[in-house]
Amino acid sequence: MKTNFFKRLMMPLAVMVVGIAGAFLTTSMSSTKALTNVQGYRNVSQQNPCHIDAMCSNVFSTTLCTSSGGAQLKGKVSPNAPCDVTLYKIPN
Repeated sequence: MKTNFFKRLMMPLAVMVVGIAGAFLTTSMSSTKALTNVQGYRNVSQQNPCHIDAMCSNVFSTTLCTSSGGAQLKGKVSPNAPCDVTLYKIPN
């Protein structure tokens, strides 16, 4: 009697565990992608030190993020912070 009860309970329980694990995995995958792409800023002048230029990545790479003119782009920690965070080219 007990064996029959456990056999009927195991399949729905396994489906629930797989569904919950899939939901957490999908959520973590989408949030990781959003965190890697950040705005890159170019130093134009003393009066305009952080000019918006292109999207970059904050994930370490051997290729630095640069503008179309070849200037290295930097990132900000917060909106009012200086542009001093090293950024990298977004991988293809």
